[in-house]
Amino acid sequence: MTEHIPIFCATDENYAPFTSLMMKSMLMHTNSFIDFYIMDGGIKEKTKKLINKDLKKYLNKKITYIDMGMYDLNRFPCTGKFERFSANTFARYFVPEIVPNLEKVIYMDVDIIVKKDIAELYHQDMKNFPIGATPCDFNENNGMMQQVKNICPDVNVESVAFNAGILLMNIPKLIQMDYTNQAIRLTEIFADKLVFPDQDILNIIFENNYLPLDYRFDFIHSTLPRIRKYKTGIKIMDPIMIHYTTKPWNLNVYYQNDFEEILRDSVFYKLILRKWRSRRISYYLFGFIPIFKKYVPKDIFANQYLIEGEI
Repeated sequence: MTEHIPIFCATDENYAPFTSLMMKSMLMHTNSFIDFYIMDGGIKEKTKKLINKDLKKYLNKKITYIDMGMYDLNRFPCTGKFERFSANTFARYFVPEIVPNLEKVIYMDVDIIVKKDIAELYHQDMKNFPIGATPCDFNENNGMMQQVKNICPDVNVESVAFNAGILLMNIPKLIQMDYTNQAIRLTEIFADKLVFPDQDILNIIFENNYLPLDYRFDFIHSTLPRIRKYKTGIKIMDPIMIHYTTKPWNLNVYYQNDFEEILRDSVFYKLILRKWRSRRISYYLFGFIPIFKKYVPKDIFANQYLIEGEI
């Protein structure tokens, strides 16, 4: 019997091309059947058709679009200092409500390229933990957890923070602990203090209660220098997933070639390349000089193709 691996990701019209690249890279390296659940923040039908065209040759997949409009994501902070975040970043709160009958799922951000079989992550033993995530313990003086403690003083600063971009989710355990309602309530309480909105909340909820995943499962390319400095015993030679927190469609970054290799064979190639070039020019000319920001097209600094944004 063919194994089915459920993959959740949250995206919208702006990030749909990069979602397609992530899905394609996964299908290229995975033999199992992939059930993609797209938490849809407003993808146009013509874009969905392009995604289908982009992935047409891969038969080991099913794509289900979930309209996130019914979850009222706009109640969460995504304006003002959070303008660089899409409201759809909070969609991961609702995964257990969407598939309450599944045992385990993988949630992934869309700014990711998969380099090996995703089954290696899916088969990790959860050991009764509610989630699995990759630690962010490569910051000096445990800086990320100190940031979370500044939001919620009850958090133990000795805990190790994690990145919320790739999550292995134990659905029965999450339902048991009322994860969805906890996340909603804490977001409402700490809305004015959050820095990385949903990630801060998840670090409060799962303080020292998560399965630490190997760095290779959520290799944040921009942290490579810090990992080398603060985690000298760790060697990351062969990442399974590359997480581009600095977007490779805006700036040249570590592991740029891995992104471009998938991009070249995509139906979205010309679209991304055109936007890539215009945004790079605008960013390099004006982006580093605050006084000139008002003269740059607004979407350069908004949710569309962010420099350091999150979906």
